[in-house]
Amino acid sequence: MKLLDSLYTIVAERPAVDDHEYDIRWNPEHFIYKAHFPGEPITPGVCIMQTAVELVSKATEKPLAIKVVKNIKFLRLITPGATPEVCFSISRLSVEEDTVKAMVTVKYGDDAYAKLSLVCQIAQ
Repeated sequence: MKLLDSLYTIVAERPAVDDHEYDIRWNPEHFIYKAHFPGEPITPGVCIMQTAVELVSKATEKPLAIKVVKNIKFLRLITPGATPEVCFSISRLSVEEDTVKAMVTVKYGDDAYAKLSLVCQIAQ
């Protein structure tokens, strides 16, 4: 399920050679938030992971599917009320024959909210 332009929108993009940053805004009216702790909505970890994959795909301009999640740490809750905008910072981005590797840090200000180390398969 594609989440771009439904659960979140990109409000700023800062591309570079081996890293990218995307500022995104969560959509607090999305149906996921209505089901995931109504009244106290929290962004599900699987949605954070899918958002990371979509943004790495955008950065590499390649369709991707998760192959391996080497490491994932959720450090703080991400809520559309308290953290309506976050930054997905993509580093250590490498593209090989059929694989893309990246480290993604989700930040709000100076605070890290999640860290993911992804290996994705380039989809055909």
